Parts: sequence; structure tokens; C-alpha cells
Amino acid sequence: MTMAKVENGSVTTVGLPVNLRSFTRAQLKQMGWHKVVGTDKPTQSPAPGYQWSYGADWSAQDGVVYGTWSQVQRPQPYPSWSWVDGEGWVPPTPKPEGEYYWDEDSQSWIEETLG
Repeated sequence: MTMAKVENGSVTTVGLPVNLRSFTRAQLKQMGWHKVVGTDKPTQSPAPGYQWSYGADWSAQDGVVYGTWSQVQRPQPYPSWSWVDGEGWVPPTPKPEGEYYWDEDSQSWIEETLG
């Protein structure tokens, strides 16, 4: 369970420090720590090259903390791939049809073989 520190109505820290993990939930609540509650992930698909991420901006309401869903750029899968707006990360050469995987050393698509 993720906890967040709330001071003066604002979330100041997300993630319970190790030295506080032996305390009960009641003790933590007295110290200003509240449970982080997830909200439903958006059902729409994110833009190409993006993924949904839950977190900041944080808000505290009724003794719990809520985050916000936002779209964040996916990490670059390989150093040779480039970002193209509207497409996401693209390889230097298009992927052929069939079962292939990217080999960064040769910077080429390698056909997957059963064996």
C-alpha cells in the first residue's frame, strides 16, 4: 500500500520512508500519512508512443490521497530509434511482415525461428 504525507491540506511526500514502516495505520494517520487511492485508468487509448501514468498532481480529500492520470512518453526502446510525432518511437528500417525482433547491434530485424 502506498502512503502519502499530507501537511496543511497539501501532499508533501509520496511513499512511506523505511523508518516508518513498523508503525500501525492509526499511528501513521496521526502523523499525517494517508493511503493513496487509485482511480480508474482512462479507457481511451493513449496517443501513439505514449502510455498512461498515475501520479502527480496529488490531492487529499476525506483522509485519502488521489493522483491524476496523464499521458507520458514511452521510454526509447533502442538508441537507434527516433521519435516521430503521431507515431512514437520508430526503427531506422521498417519492420517486415512476420515474426521479427530488433537487433540493436546490427541495427536490423532478425527473423524469429522456432527451435
